[in-house]
Amino acid sequence: MAKKGKKVEKKLEERPFVVSFSKVYRAPRPKRAFRAINFLKKFAFKHFRVKGEDVYISQAVNEAIWAKGREHIPRKIEIKIVKDEEKAKIYLKDEKIKAPKKEKPVEKKEEAKAETKEETAEKHEIEKKKKDKKTKEKAAELSQIKRGTGK
Repeated sequence: MAKKGKKVEKKLEERPFVVSFSKVYRAPRPKRAFRAINFLKKFAFKHFRVKGEDVYISQAVNEAIWAKGREHIPRKIEIKIVKDEEKAKIYLKDEKIKAPKKEKPVEKKEEAKAETKEETAEKHEIEKKKKDKKTKEKAAELSQIKRGTGK
């Protein structure tokens, strides 16, 4: 049993690959880029046993495949696949991996929302005065129009 206070390290597995799209080139020309993306997902499943839904393909890999359009994909691409628990992420070989953004503490939001009752009451009074002023101006304009003295 794990002791309290110790953090359990996440199991990361990273391996480089050179993926050949020779089989994808047999597909009809307009469908090659789409098939290349699906081929990468199948490739990740084959090597890491990760479902296609749990495969993340980085923006740089996507742009490399689509660089010359949907019909002319590269013959080979150098990638690295990082397996994090039950998900796999595909990056270019030289691409830097960005750490996920940390969520801000919830306490700061609560402090910002917790305004004093007096401040909120003052804001409501100011809004009411503005609304009353607008309604009075509209009523005055309507009465002048009815009398024929207005524009």
